[in-house]
Amino acid sequence: MTVPRDTAGRRAPVPVTPVAADSYGQAKARLRELIDRLGAEGTLRLPPEERLAASLAVSRATVRSALHSLQKEGRIRRLHGAGTFINRHALGITANLAEAGAFVDLLAGSGYEVGLRTSQRSVPLEADVTMALEMPADEPGWVIERVFTADGRPAVLSIDHVPSRLLHDPSSTPDPLDSTFSFVAAHVGRQVCYSVAEVRPLLPPPDVREALEIEADHPLLFLRHVHVHADESPLAVTTAYVNDDYLRFTVIRGYSDQ
Repeated sequence: MTVPRDTAGRRAPVPVTPVAADSYGQAKARLRELIDRLGAEGTLRLPPEERLAASLAVSRATVRSALHSLQKEGRIRRLHGAGTFINRHALGITANLAEAGAFVDLLAGSGYEVGLRTSQRSVPLEADVTMALEMPADEPGWVIERVFTADGRPAVLSIDHVPSRLLHDPSSTPDPLDSTFSFVAAHVGRQVCYSVAEVRPLLPPPDVREALEIEADHPLLFLRHVHVHADESPLAVTTAYVNDDYLRFTVIRGYSDQ
């Protein structure tokens, strides 16, 4: 492969925007953008770690961690002694079920103008939610509903459920625009360590049918995430109803490098 060089014969910088700090999340996002851009140009090999680190203005350790995560997602392959290569079959995929992408970003990545309608209330949580949260039946919880629109049409209904007993101040009114993870961090004071997802198709219940403005026979993709703390205690449950007219998920799994 020919290495791009400037007019003085030096290696040209990697075309990525430096991040504001040595941030893993920002570095991973920039690398994903670079992968998409290089893939669209037909270049399937990434520059070495040291060049990426210099261009992003982060440490090699941060770049290495971000590349390892992208490898686990199946977006790149790292071949010992050969380099890091883009998985061309993963190019253009915006909704990877294995990633924790926000619906705003997933819909925007699919080319839609995204809008958001929200509501929230304190109600007794339903039996399947209290079971997932390992709490007594009918215990009150804080529920935040978000309807994500695509070009003005409702595409996704997402509902967060958090036990009221976990909230610092149950009488306060949280910002419904907060993501699930930032909401839990700010109002429960604990970080989500990992999430366990259930995925299945279903026909819409009446309230979901009304929210998404669809017919009773229109199938949806149902996602239920249980968000878990590092001590294995569940913190929140998110249920989402996705109209696949607007958003379809793909699963990318990485295997051996060789």
